[in-house]
Amino acid sequence: MTFIASHWPYSQKMLVPALQEAFKTNVTIQHFHRFYFPHPGCEVESLVLGRFEHSTGPQGLVTVQKMTMTGRYSDLLFRPYHFADIRLDGLHVRIPPQSGHGTSGNHPSDEDLQPSKVSIGLVTANGSVLEFTNENGDAPLRFEIHKLRVQSISAGKPMSYQVNMSMSKPSGELESTGTFGPWQSAQIGKIPLNGSVKLTGAKLDKYDGIGGTLQSAETFSGTLDQAQVIGEATVPDFHLKWPGHPIQLFSQFEVMVNALEGEARLRDVTAKLGQTTLHVQGGIIKSPRLKHRETSLDFTILRGRAEDFLWLFNSASKPPMLGNLTSSGHILVPKFGAGFLEELVLNGRFEVRDGHFQRETQLKTNELSARAQGKKIKDATEAPEVAVASLASDVTIERDVAHFSRLYFEVPGARARVQGTYDLKTHQVDLRGNLWTDASVSEDTSGVKAILLKPVDPLFRRKHAGAMVAVVMDGDIDQPHFGTELTKKKTAWQNSK
Repeated sequence: MTFIASHWPYSQKMLVPALQEAFKTNVTIQHFHRFYFPHPGCEVESLVLGRFEHSTGPQGLVTVQKMTMTGRYSDLLFRPYHFADIRLDGLHVRIPPQSGHGTSGNHPSDEDLQPSKVSIGLVTANGSVLEFTNENGDAPLRFEIHKLRVQSISAGKPMSYQVNMSMSKPSGELESTGTFGPWQSAQIGKIPLNGSVKLTGAKLDKYDGIGGTLQSAETFSGTLDQAQVIGEATVPDFHLKWPGHPIQLFSQFEVMVNALEGEARLRDVTAKLGQTTLHVQGGIIKSPRLKHRETSLDFTILRGRAEDFLWLFNSASKPPMLGNLTSSGHILVPKFGAGFLEELVLNGRFEVRDGHFQRETQLKTNELSARAQGKKIKDATEAPEVAVASLASDVTIERDVAHFSRLYFEVPGARARVQGTYDLKTHQVDLRGNLWTDASVSEDTSGVKAILLKPVDPLFRRKHAGAMVAVVMDGDIDQPHFGTELTKKKTAWQNSK
C-alpha cells in the first residue's frame, strides 16, 4: 500500500508527466480533483496540451473543458501506468498547416524516441471539435464530432476508433471506423491510418456556382500526408446554380490525399454525367503563385451525349441539340469565387456526330440541307429530316464565354467553317464564316430570287460545282438567326480532320 500511495497515478503530480510522456506535449491544468470510490480516478478542468517551449515544429493545440479519468484498483498493482477509461468534455483540437509534407522540420530528440509507459483502454469524446487551419487565413476546415470512441492506446501500437461527425466543407454527416497510429509526435504526417468513411447529405450549395447533395463511401489506407482513397460518390441532383438544371453525377475514384495540406491527386477517376462517361485525371493542389488551392483536371469523353452537357449549361426547357459526343481537354478552376462559370477555364476539343436540333433550329437545318442540294421546296416543313454529320471545333471557355477558333459544321449538301463565341449565361451566339454548298447560289433559292441570282453564279461557283457564301449565325441559341452575305473571296473547303 505504501508503494500505491507513493505512485498513485490519479494525482496531479503523477498525471501531468504521464500525459506529457504519452503525447510528447506540454500539459497544463487549472483545477484538479481526485476520487476513490467506487473506482479510483480524478477530474481535471481546463486541460491544455500544447507545444513545449523549446519546440519549433508545427504542433496542434488541444484544449479540454473537463477530463474524467477512471481506473481499477487491480491495475494499481499490475499496470500502474494504465488508465482504463477517459471521458473528454468540450474537446477542441486545432491542427496548424504542416510544412515539409507533414513533418515538423526537426529531428526527433532521444526523449521523443523513447516509448511511453502509459496505456489507455478507452477514450470517449462526444460533442468535440476538430479544425485544420490554413496558411492564407481562410476559415479553417471544421469537423463537429458528435461521437468519438478511441480504444487500445499504447506505445508502438495502432489505436482503433469510431467517429460520427459533421463537416463544414461540404456540409454533411460523416461516419468513419478504422485504426490510427502508432502516434508519432515528431512526424504527424507519417502517422499510419486505415479504415472506411461514409458521407451523407453533403450539400454542395455552399460552394459558389454549383449545387446538389453528395453521398459517398470509400476506404483509405496509408499515412496522414499520403493516404490512398478508393470509393464512389453520387450527386443525384448535381447542377449549376444558374441555369439550375439537375442531372445525376456518379463517380468511381482512386485518389491520393494529403490530409494535412488539403491536397488530392486523382489517379483514376471515372465519372458519369447523365449517360455520358468521362475519364478524369488531375488534382486539387496548392498554387505557389496564387497561394491557395486550385483544381486542375484532364478529361476524355469517348462516347458521350451532347445533350447531357447542353442540359447542364442551358436554361431552356430542352437541350438545344442531341447527338453523339467525343471530347478531350483541360479544366482549370483557380478558385471558387463569384460563381463556377466565372472561374472555369477550359481548353479542349469536341465533335458531335449524328446531331439533331430542337424543332425550330432543326427545320432551318433541314431547309439549308435541301436547298444546298438544289432541291426545290416551298418552305422548311417540306424539307426532309437530316442529321448533322459533324459539328466539331477547338474551344476555349473563360469568363462565361466559349470561344470557337475554327468550328466545322456538315450536313448533306452543305459544309461550313465559322468562328465566334457563345455566351454560357445569356445563351447568345455569334458565329461568322463561310458556307460551301453542292448546288449553285441560284439553285439554293427559289422563285424570283433564283432568277435574279443566275447572273452572279460564276462569281460564287466553286472549281467543280456549287458555291461558297459568307454566313452568319447570331441571336439566342434556341432560336438563332441565320444570314448569308455574298462574297467574291474564294476559299477552299477544308474539313476538321
